[in-house]
Amino acid sequence: MITNETKPILLIDGYHLLHKGYYGTLKRTIVSKNKDGIVINAIYSFVANILKFVQSDRYHSVIVAFDFDENCWRKELYSEYKAKRKPTPIDLVPQLQIARDFLTSANISWYEKYNYEGDDVIGSICRIANKLGYDVCILTNDKDIYQLVNNKTSIITNISKKEKTKIIKPQQVYEHFLCQPNQVADIKAILGDQSDNIKGVKYIKRKQAENLINKYENVENILAHINELNEPLKTIISENKQLIIDNKKITKILTNVKLGRINFKPTKITYYGLIRFLKEQEMYAFIKPIRRYLDRTNKNLKK
Repeated sequence: MITNETKPILLIDGYHLLHKGYYGTLKRTIVSKNKDGIVINAIYSFVANILKFVQSDRYHSVIVAFDFDENCWRKELYSEYKAKRKPTPIDLVPQLQIARDFLTSANISWYEKYNYEGDDVIGSICRIANKLGYDVCILTNDKDIYQLVNNKTSIITNISKKEKTKIIKPQQVYEHFLCQPNQVADIKAILGDQSDNIKGVKYIKRKQAENLINKYENVENILAHINELNEPLKTIISENKQLIIDNKKITKILTNVKLGRINFKPTKITYYGLIRFLKEQEMYAFIKPIRRYLDRTNKNLKK
């Protein structure tokens, strides 16, 4: 029998879910707006998904993590970090705050940290949850998060109406990167990451990087045993030592960000606050289904 204490925690990449909802509804003839004329197409999708996850009763608790903004410590270390990414769409920008307002109104836990990315927030919450004995499911399409996968942490990815849900565990990480989850940052430190505009070491091919990591386990050990390498690999690694060290810092997700006390208690939506939020945003389509859910489950609106 599965009790609430044995259910996993669902940790959601908030920006991913909003981004997916935004682009997934752009082709609609009528784009939803609130009373202030602000486009809220992403919010509709965000709210629908969050409610679905909480009401499914499959998770001990549901927690959402956000980037604080588009600036972070990685850009201070490397100014070109994510420099080729398109800026956040203008219509999506105000929805980022509305999403936070929704979570607060509904009493759903969410976290962010100034100068840190959502990945670091997710990594830090994961570490604490695992330490406390919880299994964690992370909802994201970000392959950087693969490095957090372990026997107690998995990833749920590719969730859409057209795609099947994929569960990423250590075996799937190995199949994708040909390394263990805790070595993903090491592979990227050598090869770089085009999606994040991180330059890799020239003249080193993927197979060479994989062989080096499989033999030495991490880039620190490679650099410590550099004299064991054959030429020209030895010279290439030696000349790019600082690049590799910096890349490892950038690609490694932090797991020690101070977030204060994390609320791992079972998620209990405050439906009174939620309905008030929905009325303020003129999202009336949700209200009747919520009332039917409350009647069906014998839950009180004010709880």
